[in-house]
Amino acid sequence: MNKKLLVVSIAIEVISLAALFFLLRQPGLPEAASVILVFCLPITFGLHVFEEFVFPGGGADWFRRDRPQFTQAMTDSYFFNVNAIPLVLSLLVTLGTFNFTGGFSFFGIRAWLAFLCFQAIHVGFSHLRGAIKARRYSPGMATGIALYLPLTIMAFVTLLRSGILDPVLAIVCIGLGYLILVFLDRLKMARQSAAAQ
Repeated sequence: MNKKLLVVSIAIEVISLAALFFLLRQPGLPEAASVILVFCLPITFGLHVFEEFVFPGGGADWFRRDRPQFTQAMTDSYFFNVNAIPLVLSLLVTLGTFNFTGGFSFFGIRAWLAFLCFQAIHVGFSHLRGAIKARRYSPGMATGIALYLPLTIMAFVTLLRSGILDPVLAIVCIGLGYLILVFLDRLKMARQSAAAQ
């Protein structure tokens, strides 16, 4: 695994946990369960990257076998960028959810949910589709099923029950997550095609 990616993953995990414990002691935030819920995004993402590249690992080789036409473009630098940048963004989006007056910021919590939907859809497409196609385990699939799926369900249930989100905005967040995935996937395919030529 790219050592820089491991360092970034560990740093995001430590910063996320430190920020979570710090914010749980501060007044003017939503209830503790909701604060923990939103911090599960960067923590889950860090664990997902750990599963892909450290234990059990093998993510880079698996992705190269899954898309052999782009093998040349899948360098250590590529894997660093497609994991480290969204990992950092997941923490920033999480920190942006709070309005520090006892609730979530209107746009912040929706951006968080759209990012979570993007990640969950991405994990589903990349790992589950790939595992079904290859008929073998895909590194990252376990955290996708065991962590992303329950987190996504809990987020929707919690936000809909609390009235923070209505069903229409929930669908909009899912749509935004999907659009982000489509946009980034097309951008990635274009860059991989250019690098492979």
